[in-house]
Amino acid sequence: MFKRLVLASSSPRRQKILKMLFPNFEVIIPQIEEKLGKDVIETVERLALLKAIDVFNRVEDAVVIGADTVVEIEGTVLGKPKDHLDAKSQLERLVGRWHSVHTSIAVVSQGELWLKTQTAKVKFREIPQEIIEYYAANYSQGKAGSYGLQDFGAIFVESVVGDPYVVIGMPIADLWEYFYKKGWWNSETKGTDVKGWL
Repeated sequence: MFKRLVLASSSPRRQKILKMLFPNFEVIIPQIEEKLGKDVIETVERLALLKAIDVFNRVEDAVVIGADTVVEIEGTVLGKPKDHLDAKSQLERLVGRWHSVHTSIAVVSQGELWLKTQTAKVKFREIPQEIIEYYAANYSQGKAGSYGLQDFGAIFVESVVGDPYVVIGMPIADLWEYFYKKGWWNSETKGTDVKGWL
């Protein structure tokens, strides 16, 4: 059993999802440059791994979870928007169309590295320009593709094919399965909030 569980993310949504599996964990923000590459799968896997490894190198005796999400439309990778105008442009590009969302989760511990990538397909409905501008100004920052399924951005989404948690950015079933197979999660540990378990 591990002594420390660390989430390498500043994302409140990832923290909230992880709490569904583990009541106790630490949050340490990774210090990496999030550069997008031309290959979308290579990009999302590289960033998830870099986040987990960066934090793992700063802690001792820990299991570290890193994750990254990117949006792809017609071969173009959409990461987090630079500003309000970039967010507006990304959302306008997605309106009325299908796109792919790729999320990778990396788990790094002493002597072991696990990585899983999943893709979901998302269709945006037609959205009035005023709503796009409102969302871009108030919600888009820090979100791949400039939207989040877990907030007001859900109104953009007409259909999802695949795991919705891929779109949200933390495929909880994949993460649970990894920890369950390792013997690090069971129904007792999930409900345990006793000091010393983590």
